[in-house]
Amino acid sequence: MNPVLVVHGGAGPVSEDVKERLRQGIIRAATVGYCILREGGSAVDAVEGAVVTLEDNPDFNADTSLLSDS
Repeated sequence: MNPVLVVHGGAGPVSEDVKERLRQGIIRAATVGYCILREGGSAVDAVEGAVVTLEDNPDFNADTSLLSDS
């Protein structure tokens, strides 16, 4: 089975001058998470990696929490 990771960069209007930066940030976050999965990491680890990547990017307002039943 091939893993799938979906990254959502937010909602709302986006000005043209930041659209490409946001797209690149989403691609980076998805790549980080996917690499974690590909290397055998858990789904939670992959999501955490993607979220941290978004949180570290000043173009996103990624104020989130990750819930786990572990």
